[in-house]
Amino acid sequence: MHEPLQQLLAWERTLLQADSLGAWLEAAAAPPGGGAVHLVLADATHELQPLLRGSCEAAGEPLPVTFVPSLSSLAPHLPALRSAWRGHYHAADHALLLPGRTALRHVAILPLSRADHVVGLFSVAVSADAPPFEGVETALLDHAADVLAASLDRQFEHARVLRGGLVDPLTGWNSPRYLQARLCEEIARAQRERSCVSCLIADVDRLQAVNDELGYAAGDRVLQEVGARIESQVRASDAAARIGSDAFAIVLPATDAPLTMPLARRILAAVRSGPVDTGGGQLRDVRVSIGIAACRPQPEEDRKVSVDQLVADAVAALHRAKRAGGDRCEIAPD
Repeated sequence: MHEPLQQLLAWERTLLQADSLGAWLEAAAAPPGGGAVHLVLADATHELQPLLRGSCEAAGEPLPVTFVPSLSSLAPHLPALRSAWRGHYHAADHALLLPGRTALRHVAILPLSRADHVVGLFSVAVSADAPPFEGVETALLDHAADVLAASLDRQFEHARVLRGGLVDPLTGWNSPRYLQARLCEEIARAQRERSCVSCLIADVDRLQAVNDELGYAAGDRVLQEVGARIESQVRASDAAARIGSDAFAIVLPATDAPLTMPLARRILAAVRSGPVDTGGGQLRDVRVSIGIAACRPQPEEDRKVSVDQLVADAVAALHRAKRAGGDRCEIAPD
């Protein structure tokens, strides 16, 4: 068996044996022979991007990935690609498949198919004289494309299973189960590093009045929009979850309560930025109240007790903000 084929088969085995989406992306980023690699995936329902982000948030994204509503938005002929293609790189034709790459000479495009529909494109380009996957026949590249597609589907399905029960179906935020697990992790980290952890809880003011007047569908639209506005202000390093019918919690590692105030102010401003469309042409101004608490756990403290106390302190501060009229933030005393 000649060396290019051996290398291709070894790469396919690595893809099939990957134990996570992050590991799969790392393996896919190192095809035999090397080169600049980019993956384009059709994601019309915006489901895949959160799955990938959640699976790779700790290690980063080893392989550049672009999500598009449909492959035809890049070029009309791409959804009709049925076999691997290799040829000279032309920026006019291939720049969107390999964004940010320059000085390329040859490119290989492997279509990823599901049920006879092309759902992704795996592109490899090189600046050297030899083309990507040199010495490998097109039929074997088609087999590699099938391995890429099947193994990637399996990884996304695994990511869905892992997120099952950990995601709120209405807003797409993480669930209370996720929050408890993440808080325990951050408390443990704070104990090791002798640092602090903050918890911010934002609760929609007078949501029940919207439900009573306009119906629960309108209330759901309010929650979805408020969740999106809050999420737009949250750092990637923070953890967020919907913890009640109208409450959202954010965990801020290595952050004390005063340093959490700028985020609280941004959230208040984002929610105030404009009315929410509750459906049927009905617009409503919406506000939130925010409670903040922080702790600096000692190494000997019980983590669960620390988690429960931190959340209880943030809820108590939230209730003070509500009693003061809402649309404001309160910090729990040390």
